[in-house]
Amino acid sequence: MNQNLSKYSTLKFSFISALLTVSVTTLPAQASGYKHVAVEPDKIHEQRLATPNSKGIYSHSTMLPVFANVSKQNHSTATTQAIEIQQTISFDGQGDSPILFISPESNQWQMSVTDPNGVSVFQESATGMNQLATRQIQVGSESFSGKEYLLETPAVGSWTIKLTRQQSAQKQSASSSKDGKQPNKPAGYLMFKGDPDYKLYAHLDNNFTVQNSRVNLVAYLVNASNIHGQRSLMQQRPAMQGNIQSAYATITTPSDKTVQVKLRDDGLFGDAVAGDGQFSAQLPTSEIGTYSTQVQVKGVRPDGIQFSRTTTDLYPVAEKSFELINKPAKVKLLEGNRGIVSVRAKQMSNTPSVFMAGELWGTDANGQLQNASWLGGIVEPNSSNKLANLELHFDTRWLTRNNLSAPYVIKNLRLQDVDNHVPLSKLTSVPLQVNASFSRKALHTSAAKMAPVVSPDMLSINIASRLTESVQQSPGFETKAAGGKLMLVHGYCSNSVWNTGQFSNSVEFKDYKQNRSHDAFAKKIRDFGAQYSSFGVVAHSQGGAAALHLYAKYSSGLNNASGGRLIQSVGTPYKGTALAGNAAVLGQLFGAGCGKNTDLTYNGASNWLSTIPGWAKAQVDYYTTSFKTRWWAYDYCHLATDLLLDDPEDGTTEKWSGQLPSGVNKGHKKGWCHTTGMRDPAQYTDSGRNSTMNANAAR
Repeated sequence: MNQNLSKYSTLKFSFISALLTVSVTTLPAQASGYKHVAVEPDKIHEQRLATPNSKGIYSHSTMLPVFANVSKQNHSTATTQAIEIQQTISFDGQGDSPILFISPESNQWQMSVTDPNGVSVFQESATGMNQLATRQIQVGSESFSGKEYLLETPAVGSWTIKLTRQQSAQKQSASSSKDGKQPNKPAGYLMFKGDPDYKLYAHLDNNFTVQNSRVNLVAYLVNASNIHGQRSLMQQRPAMQGNIQSAYATITTPSDKTVQVKLRDDGLFGDAVAGDGQFSAQLPTSEIGTYSTQVQVKGVRPDGIQFSRTTTDLYPVAEKSFELINKPAKVKLLEGNRGIVSVRAKQMSNTPSVFMAGELWGTDANGQLQNASWLGGIVEPNSSNKLANLELHFDTRWLTRNNLSAPYVIKNLRLQDVDNHVPLSKLTSVPLQVNASFSRKALHTSAAKMAPVVSPDMLSINIASRLTESVQQSPGFETKAAGGKLMLVHGYCSNSVWNTGQFSNSVEFKDYKQNRSHDAFAKKIRDFGAQYSSFGVVAHSQGGAAALHLYAKYSSGLNNASGGRLIQSVGTPYKGTALAGNAAVLGQLFGAGCGKNTDLTYNGASNWLSTIPGWAKAQVDYYTTSFKTRWWAYDYCHLATDLLLDDPEDGTTEKWSGQLPSGVNKGHKKGWCHTTGMRDPAQYTDSGRNSTMNANAAR
């Protein structure tokens, strides 16, 4: 046995039945404390990449850019000009609908609203009673200045919105583009609501968004009547045909260049099938980084009512740092039940690590291939001449459970970027070569001789008629002080949120107003927690995903915590949020905000979840909330986000997107919103829930 195990032998872990453990040899990867883990066969489906067409955005609203240089100069003097922007919107909604204008200079614009019959419904004056207050409009964890006007049960049809302001002639001249075309950045965005029975759906058609890859954007209209907020049912609805009359996408590249493309339904230029109602266009992928997309469609519903819809999203384009080579993988046998699966790949950059995963399959007594296990973890390449060995440590008993034997194969072998989880390379199936000395008899004999030893150097293997967890690499990570703590973790782009007085023996994690990937966030938590021998986590929003990522991917003080719930979260968008793209686009307009985060999109969150084992998710107890419903009033957590999300939602996280498969759902509670500045109290101020989480937390 590894001598390093003895100093940890006093640690206690509870299991359903007998404990068997394995140690591992020291490898270069141990310095980063990567875990290499396994998943039992009946849970393998959770680790597969979702199809790209299942990870898009539904929208029943419009977020329309308006540009100052298309305005009319209706009055001028030598020093000032009255600038007017006039925008027609096709309203097809049901019930009350807010009109929002979000702009860095919203306080300088006055709004007027005219109905489809030409009747003035509202006209704001620069002074006087009809002045709209400029306020901070919350979009997720960020806020932007804007104005709100609520249309009460408006008629369907074409409404006219006018925005006027006084501006110096000199400033107007300077702000106009030399060629007379629209500038890249609009003056602001108009937002309004449509009928939620008719939703625009937009998605990518390729999971592998690597540099110079072919990726198409697909958009179509869906009849979502009677299934609002039920995403799985909406995805079963086919594209409506013959209703979209125009479809465009505006793409902003990582270098802040704007490209506009026309989406077609003619079977050309990226469109798959002509006339199927699905409009498509090829997206740019030449730059590495994060792109934003805004799709805008206009058309006529089957009942003859005009409509418009937009979706706003992000997609990352990653460097193809590694490419799998279609050659047999090999198993290296180590002491005891330890083994290494070694895969060959081309190393195409100096990227220090990559996530690798694949399914082990063996042959049963009838000669049929059967699932043995899923293996996954971050690996560092052993390279020579741009060829790399990528190695996953595992427990070899996975290969022989259920009487499986050679021949073995690895199915669905894939590589993903560590930071943004973009799939980089895949092989459907490769042979797995095992040394001739490998036999079930030898392995079983070895297993019988092993004494149960518990160590934070590895994940113990729980035997309850089947293995449920496998081995990790030695952590190379040590805590620096005695005494466990409860760590209180905030979310994306957040300030302090938790009332520390409501938690005992706790410490507050502080990384305020930052935009970090789940991986970078997780390592910040790990490093902060290194000063304690162990810690549990209570987290808000993205903090919950980061804590889960830490537990599944790295060694940390979370491994040592005991006495209760390991990770507890409130309002975490485990499956993403539609606001990720909108907040990023508004941030570009304002030249502020925390920036683009693809882990928080539906697509990015899905790619990330495919790397997280179910047994790790089972260590998360999570809560969701939504606004308090009132039958007599228009209900929301925030007017702006109500346009972009499906009820029930908390102003950032929809109830469906806050679910964590295999996690422990602690329930949904109404009357609490995601953060301060929304209609109902912030969910992290619920003293009753905080008391419960404190009492049940591991430390």
